[in-house]
Amino acid sequence: MTKPITNDNTITDDNETLPRQRVRLTYEKGEAIKFISHQDEFRLWERTLRRADLPLLYKQGFNPQPHIQFAAPLGLGMTGRAESIDIIFSPPLPLDELARRIRAKLPPGVILHELEEVDLKTKALQGLTIGADYTILLFAEPGEIADGLIQRRIDDFLAKEQEWRQRERGGERYRYNLRPLVFELRYEGYNPDTEEHRIFLRVQQRPGATGRPDEVVDSLGLDDFARTLRRNCIYFADRPADVALMAAYPLISQADVADPNAPPKAKRRKGRGRKPRKTSGEAPGQKSFADKAADEFG
Repeated sequence: MTKPITNDNTITDDNETLPRQRVRLTYEKGEAIKFISHQDEFRLWERTLRRADLPLLYKQGFNPQPHIQFAAPLGLGMTGRAESIDIIFSPPLPLDELARRIRAKLPPGVILHELEEVDLKTKALQGLTIGADYTILLFAEPGEIADGLIQRRIDDFLAKEQEWRQRERGGERYRYNLRPLVFELRYEGYNPDTEEHRIFLRVQQRPGATGRPDEVVDSLGLDDFARTLRRNCIYFADRPADVALMAAYPLISQADVADPNAPPKAKRRKGRGRKPRKTSGEAPGQKSFADKAADEFG
């Protein structure tokens, strides 16, 4: 399915008129590549577009980067059924041709669902996300998880007003309250054929106030059973239906989930003379979903 637009996508850059085209792709990130990092996924798309011999536009500078923009990076071990990415091409090409050439070069584990052309001045994808739905799949043999345990853990979590977690941003650790960011959490049953328990999760996903599914699993004490965390959809602020759906939930700001007892942040030194961040001497161990995804969500 393609959705062309009629506006003039010719803009001026450095006193030179260049025809440009911003295309939004909806794609699936499958099991085959769920353990690649966000950086590797960025390179995957760049290589795919280059192998398809498409006119990918690069930014100016010492180390030019392609105009590729993700809506919300997925953490390690997570899959996504309807991920969004914006790409700028110059000169423009018909959407049907773009779709055909991209599909021919995509690696296993990635499925292109649709393309649509969007206005060049549309707000960045990262600033448009407002929520997301996930499916949490837990692998367990019959009887390995006691009957009713998952539901009790969910009930205990939802009864809380606070669930303090730690994140790292810019090399600094901070605490935040996960609970207000979780809008819905429910157990959907066990499939004996696949030996999987299924949990539905809906979270807020806004800049600075995003609920992470890996940390929900860890808070439930079920990390040892986690097989797949799958993002089913992302909700965007420029889609009226998405806005109407998310209007049923409170708007949580970054200040609402911040630790009120946290010490004030020290001002970072600029330029030369800034001390490098110290690293802990701890030996690496087996990482949970929360640990593996930390760098992706940041």
